[in-house]
Amino acid sequence: MLPKPDFHTRHAHIRLLQAEDAAELLDYYSRNRTHLAPWEPERAQDFYSQENMLHRILEAEGEFHAGKQVKLGAFDEHNKLIASIDFSQIVWGPMQACFLGYSIDAQQQGKGLMQEFLPPCIAFMFRDLVLHRIQASYMTSNIRSGKLLQALGFVQEGLAKDYLKINGQWQNHVLTAKLNPTHS
Repeated sequence: MLPKPDFHTRHAHIRLLQAEDAAELLDYYSRNRTHLAPWEPERAQDFYSQENMLHRILEAEGEFHAGKQVKLGAFDEHNKLIASIDFSQIVWGPMQACFLGYSIDAQQQGKGLMQEFLPPCIAFMFRDLVLHRIQASYMTSNIRSGKLLQALGFVQEGLAKDYLKINGQWQNHVLTAKLNPTHS
């Protein structure tokens, strides 16, 4: 059984999303719909329903117990979801790696909060799950994400052309990775 991440930073309580968070997750995506649109896949109208959010959380919970995903929420002192952090596509065996994805509430961006939230999450993945590698990609136009990943010690490994279909268009992405420092 995987250990459950649950920790506090100066500005948030970071933990696995749970079924009772479905309304809060819907609120997060609804209030950030315009803010997140340039950086995410196009969303069908039924994406913005509490039923869909509950389904996503339950699916992530099953994936967590199967050792395939860690879907975290960063909640402020009022238990409002202000950031989403997802370690997905966990691969075991000789690779021992995953992908990192994240987003932050429009009202919270530019405050350095992801530089506060991501380090303990990454440490958890390396220390408690003993992964060797965390990969993250960002659109070439997303300068903020590039600077954040660089500040967190992610190293650029290449450029993937037409890598992901974001906001209805295929986008080039910079590929980065961070290796577990205890494995070198």
